[in-house]
Amino acid sequence: MTDAEPYPHICGRLLAAEDSLSGRPVYLLRRDCAACAQERHERTKRQPDPAGGAVVDLAAARARRATRRERPVA
Repeated sequence: MTDAEPYPHICGRLLAAEDSLSGRPVYLLRRDCAACAQERHERTKRQPDPAGGAVVDLAAARARRATRRERPVA
């Protein structure tokens, strides 16, 4: 396996007793799978940008918010 190749899915497999540190067979869960972890990481990166990619001037946004709070309600 090279750096360019994706991680292989090992979830749902049984690790033989002779291959485990404990000497007992281990059933690999999704949380133990590097490929599943990579997919979860990539999904969280793709969250939509609420600003739509625009650069937000925080000082101006706070000033607008403060102005809205100060307006009297009719």
